[in-house]
Amino acid sequence: MCTQDQKPHREGDSLEHGEKHTEAHRNWSRRQFLQGLGLAAAGSSFGLGASTVKAYSASPLLQALARSGTDRILVLVQLSGGNDGLNTIVPYSDPEYYRIRPTIAISETDILPISNDVGFHPRLSSFDTMYKDGLMQVLQGVGYSEPTLSHFASTDVWMTGGTPSDFGTTGWLGRYLDHAHPEFLTETPAYPLALQLGNGAPLLFQGPVSRMGIAFPNLGLLKQFALNGSLFDETFAPENEFGSELSFVRSVANHSFQFGDAIQAASDTGSNLVEYPSTTGLSGNLAITARLIRGRLGSHIYHLNLGGFDTHSNQLTRHENLMQQLSDALGAFMSDLKADGWDKEVLVMTFSEFGRRIYQNGSGGTDHGTSAPLFMFGGGVLGGLIGARPSLTELEPGGNMSHSIDFRGLYGSVLKDWFGLSEAEVLSLINGNYDPVQVINASYATQIETASVPLPLTYLSNYPNPFQGQTTIELGLDSVQPVRIDVFDITGKMVNTLLNKTLPEGRHQLQFDSGALPSGTYFVRVTTSAGQRTLKVSLVR
Repeated sequence: MCTQDQKPHREGDSLEHGEKHTEAHRNWSRRQFLQGLGLAAAGSSFGLGASTVKAYSASPLLQALARSGTDRILVLVQLSGGNDGLNTIVPYSDPEYYRIRPTIAISETDILPISNDVGFHPRLSSFDTMYKDGLMQVLQGVGYSEPTLSHFASTDVWMTGGTPSDFGTTGWLGRYLDHAHPEFLTETPAYPLALQLGNGAPLLFQGPVSRMGIAFPNLGLLKQFALNGSLFDETFAPENEFGSELSFVRSVANHSFQFGDAIQAASDTGSNLVEYPSTTGLSGNLAITARLIRGRLGSHIYHLNLGGFDTHSNQLTRHENLMQQLSDALGAFMSDLKADGWDKEVLVMTFSEFGRRIYQNGSGGTDHGTSAPLFMFGGGVLGGLIGARPSLTELEPGGNMSHSIDFRGLYGSVLKDWFGLSEAEVLSLINGNYDPVQVINASYATQIETASVPLPLTYLSNYPNPFQGQTTIELGLDSVQPVRIDVFDITGKMVNTLLNKTLPEGRHQLQFDSGALPSGTYFVRVTTSAGQRTLKVSLVR
């Protein structure tokens, strides 16, 4: 049981908080349900076998990848709920681990050693094999500063690459939408460039002008759409505050199948070269992913999910089962890809919104914590163990572990060394300069020159932000340029044109008067002869 100086940072993060904890989970579950309907993502969805598939396109990042001709693929596996890192990568040499976890610690005789200090959970046998074969990277102590222990906020931080105080409304892969024309859907490719398999609609792919999608569980709805041209009557909605939202959702649903044929064709063309432990859950979704990759769908990014990691009680058994599922599923997937060399073109990365607390609670579980390990797989990884093992005695305020690797530095390294984006693009995407983490073998590192578009803008900012009524836009130009400055709302609708003229080299200021615009987030897009940049501003009344 936690002592007074070991309390979590936020009410609701521990079983001790009673109804507040129950309410937090009720809200989190409701949010997951709504996300399962696709109410926060761009793309199109349909059923493929027992799985829901959501397709994403139009992110400028994804379009840059398409133009580059790269075959590189990133598969993200989310461990939802907060994976307990200490019982995943076990610090078996530290007596403090066994002192603070008297009944849920993993026995030293059972672990699969990685080094003289740490080892894998005994159910991660495939991880042990891949690690020894050099196909796996283990990163210890991954996290971020001033962490939040809320499922809501921490998931958003990881999805956006932001901070707890400013994670915004766009994902780290959707960020380039800030720099693109809001009418990007007119150039939608014939195949999806990113896919989400299974329930949920991650903020990961959402941009400020993204078109939303809605998930459907089977192909019967696709046939109905093809027959009638729509699924729902968009005009038949109650005349109340929810009516317009309902009409909008129906409209989204009626435009959600543009990639159905391409995905189905890739699934039919592709195949699995090994047997998977299950045709459902993470294992089944990874099997579908392998078929789509082998069927040359063309998608560069896949997102999958394994839930159940919020182990406040009965953790020993629950976590053991999750480790088995994770190990079996990823072991089969990597064996499948390796069978014909696809493992060299696919990078797999796991992540979870946070770790667990170091102390065992009174229900045989652990409450929300901080720093945790992250895993990467594939023929392109360096392999091995990197990052300092978090100390169990030198703790942060509140009794949580410190991190040694900022996850945003890892994101940046993946984008630069795996997908070949320029440093300027990485800085734009991650919204900060974080220490890079070398995880990609130098022989696999690549650089896509065509992905970078130089701009004559030397800087772009505004003050104050947030603002009430009026804010000053500042920009600098390194040469004489025609400049157009437009303002868009969160849906991508243009609400104002602030400037449309040729400006000389140097610093310029102009005022954005919000007039009668409502409170909310707006995007100031600056267009020059060389391209576009976007500034996010917040209006408060």
